Amino acid sequence: MSLGLHERRAKRRRKFWWGVIKWLVALAIIGALGVKAYYTGSDIAQRDLIAEQEKTARLTGELADLNQSVADLKAQLASADRSASDWQKKYETDVPTGELKEVLDIASSKLGNGVGMDRLRFLIDSAKNERSCDNAPVSKRFFVSTDLYSGANDSVTFAQSAITVTAKGLSAKDAAGNVEAWYDAAQPLDVNFTLLGGENIQETGKLPLHRSVVVNNSEYRFSLTEGPRGFVLISGDRCDYP
Repeated sequence: MSLGLHERRAKRRRKFWWGVIKWLVALAIIGALGVKAYYTGSDIAQRDLIAEQEKTARLTGELADLNQSVADLKAQLASADRSASDWQKKYETDVPTGELKEVLDIASSKLGNGVGMDRLRFLIDSAKNERSCDNAPVSKRFFVSTDLYSGANDSVTFAQSAITVTAKGLSAKDAAGNVEAWYDAAQPLDVNFTLLGGENIQETGKLPLHRSVVVNNSEYRFSLTEGPRGFVLISGDRCDYP
């Protein structure tokens, strides 16, 4: 009886220790796995850290390149602005404006119409402020043509009929808004100086108007002002030309 009890106790002890050993082994395996997982995770984290550092370094380099490109573009833009400003100043200095441009345009037009450079140069060299004029102006009046009137007394001549002067304007209106036959003196006129041979010189604007016309080595200087209703007064004087 005591032998059986002893064996049962021994069996329970073996079973106990065998259970302890299994738990120890399990714990050892778990610990080993944990250690491996730790080192594996650490290695992955290290590799990720290195990759991020490399990426950061690459992006930093790209940012530096972009900053340099922006700086280069700003420098180029500043240079272009200076160049544009220099060209603008040169243009304003070299390109004629105002009355000088008007004179050059006239000279260019004359050259384009066949006037020789020598002739044009002679006329420019001969130009002077002192004028030799008859100082005997001739005054006439004529009716301004409108859409409602064109006929008698709508022209005058000067220089022994070498210059014919006519004008056309907008019709005046009465208080009720009805169109009348005579021109509206407050509106611009189209004045035509027609020379023998058919050449036409036009002057457009509001009265008073002034225009010079050259015929047969004489310059006729005209002034036009408002006359009686429907009429324009024109005064012309002859001067030597050039």
